[in-house]
Amino acid sequence: MASDAPAVRVTGPRVASVCDVGPEVPVHRGAQGVGTNSNCAQSALLIPVPEAEALVGRWRALHDPSARRGVPAHVTLIVPWVPPEQIKQEHLDELAELLATQEPFEYSLEKVSWFGERVLWLGPSPSAPFKQLTAVLARHFDTPPWQGEFDEVVPHLTVGLAGCAVGCALSEAADDLRARLPVRCRASEVHVMSGDGISWELVHRVAL
Repeated sequence: MASDAPAVRVTGPRVASVCDVGPEVPVHRGAQGVGTNSNCAQSALLIPVPEAEALVGRWRALHDPSARRGVPAHVTLIVPWVPPEQIKQEHLDELAELLATQEPFEYSLEKVSWFGERVLWLGPSPSAPFKQLTAVLARHFDTPPWQGEFDEVVPHLTVGLAGCAVGCALSEAADDLRARLPVRCRASEVHVMSGDGISWELVHRVAL
């Protein structure tokens, strides 16, 4: 890539930190659950899940700090991605070219799961398309998910973190969600988001 290309101007609504954790560390560490400085600027590639908002919206509003500031329900593909200050139009063009070869796909949110006792999440089925997308993107951009911190990537939609709500246990959300699954969904686009560790912006949307 040409190093003198102008940086992409980040625009869009400001939103909070994308809250995701890896399968082995059920504690929200750093801006996106990775073992990095939470003040570090980062970007992320994620698949929004609008079909889940009616199901998880009120629980995320209570238990997920990022949701309180406008982050949609989502499944993360890559975090961190290209450092925000280094994102150029050519990165977005390459992303679009890469995703143009990927078909939209149907999936269901079918199970309620936990990372330890701290993080409640919903698992998509099949999970393979998410893993395949992550592998394609990580290989092309040399950006392993969670900086290679975990041996296995577990696609998931975070519902909440224990201890974030007063007078409302996260287990209540788990009981409610079990009774209301499955939810049919369709992955049709990837969002590029950029943040400084506190607030996040939507940079770009790319259709599958």
